[in-house]
Amino acid sequence: MTAKDIKSMQLYPRAERILVDLAQSGFPAQDPVPVDILNRFDQLHYHGTDALDVAIKTCGIKPGQKILEIGSGWGGCARYISHASGAHVTAVELQADYHAVGKALTARSGLSDRVTHVHADFLSWSAPQGGFDHVVSWLALFHIPKRTAYQSRIVAALKPGGTLFVEDLYEIAPPPEEEADDFKAHLFPNSLAPLYRYKSSLRTAGLDLLNLEDMTSNWASFTADRLIAFRKNRRSYEAVHGVGGYRIIETFYIKMAGYFSRSLVGGLRLHARRQ
Repeated sequence: MTAKDIKSMQLYPRAERILVDLAQSGFPAQDPVPVDILNRFDQLHYHGTDALDVAIKTCGIKPGQKILEIGSGWGGCARYISHASGAHVTAVELQADYHAVGKALTARSGLSDRVTHVHADFLSWSAPQGGFDHVVSWLALFHIPKRTAYQSRIVAALKPGGTLFVEDLYEIAPPPEEEADDFKAHLFPNSLAPLYRYKSSLRTAGLDLLNLEDMTSNWASFTADRLIAFRKNRRSYEAVHGVGGYRIIETFYIKMAGYFSRSLVGGLRLHARRQ
């Protein structure tokens, strides 16, 4: 897996677009920007900071604890968790442009002492063994190939008794043969697996499943509503990002809403503990 490959997803080109949004909101480049302002733009998963509050509460994240986030994007989740809980978050991101923008935004929000950005492929990064109280990830693990390998790395990074909190996609049905290449390009599903296999792989890796919530219906509604809202805001978005910028994001939103509505993918929220 390379950062170039994942750019096939329409969500990930133009990492700098968040800087344009911030400038339009009165926070030009280099100016300090509060976390609550950043949160309007830097949450790439579903339900924004509400989903992060669930993770903080479920894991019992406390001040001073060490958290590892896999697939941190712009660093929005890492910053919010650190700001809300007082924990230290190590944010690992494969894409150099998202890593660079995320690191700069963390500095602008005054959180560089509590959020450490790492530009690396999680499959080859040397994580501190037993170095983290919790590992978290939002809509990123299904991109990573070699499920057995990355789950083993997660377990090794956790302290004994440490927990994993994940929101991720799983496979309900493969796409039609004629759609397979397009599906791969837009979703980049390197380890998408049926739910039963997802759960069994956790046990094999050495993780005890504490809770699993099927989010499919919820996320199907979310992605459908997101597309409608985005289209209603088309004129404003195009004024800032141009027609091409609008079409890139709209295409991704169309694809995701369709994958859920046609029962190709499902969503899950899980909490597991290292044995």
